[in-house]
Amino acid sequence: MLESLQLLEFILSVEEVSLPILQKIRNDSSSNDEKASLFLETINDDPIMISALRQDKEQHDEGATGNVDWPQYSDSVYLNYVSPVQCNEVISNINENHKDVELHHSSTNSTVSLLSSTKLHTLNLRRLVMQYTPLTNDCIQYLCVLLNNNKTIQELVIVYHSVSDKGVTNICKALECNSTLTKLYLHVNPLITSTSGQALSHLLLNNTSLFELDLRRTSLSTESILLILQSLSNKNATKLKLDKRHEETCINTFPDYHHIQGRVDWY
Repeated sequence: MLESLQLLEFILSVEEVSLPILQKIRNDSSSNDEKASLFLETINDDPIMISALRQDKEQHDEGATGNVDWPQYSDSVYLNYVSPVQCNEVISNINENHKDVELHHSSTNSTVSLLSSTKLHTLNLRRLVMQYTPLTNDCIQYLCVLLNNNKTIQELVIVYHSVSDKGVTNICKALECNSTLTKLYLHVNPLITSTSGQALSHLLLNNTSLFELDLRRTSLSTESILLILQSLSNKNATKLKLDKRHEETCINTFPDYHHIQGRVDWY
């Protein structure tokens, strides 16, 4: 509770807040107690919000200076600890020659600046990476719009404490009819729990292009993994990367395991 109130004080004091839900709290004319109540409701609805704002506050307090790397003779762009201004510069300068965009340790303001850009909808992107970049509900909405509009992204990487169940559920819905994405990496996201099992299962059942799905080091239960394996048995190509802690139970209890064992890697 104390940390939540400290984070509320932070968003009320900083110059810029890009997340629409936080803008609503800031601009609300009600008392501070009512703002606090609304803020607590928000973080209850969006479990990754605390991680996102904690990272925002740490970067703000440390005066973190980000950098953008445009490697020579490369089609990649790397954004590390970037500010919204730097994100806007990237959006201005990125072109059809850039296939790979990687966002590392991004603040919520910067993430919104990048993902909300409609320019990304028409670029010939192949790979989009977000790591150590907690994606709140608002960020996920912008990402899903991007996935629905850009028809060239083949690899989506959202790793290292960057997404929770609600985000996974919405991403899976956005990808169900997607026919270009072949690789989805969601490893090292402990806020992915059994709540995501049904959405991931439906994704495997309905998506026709997905070739590889990485779910290592999440909090998915063995029961959820069994559900996902059931969907995998109806596919011809998709490969899974899973935590070894589920292996013995899955091998012993999933009746069709011998049909899919060549497509499951245990780590």
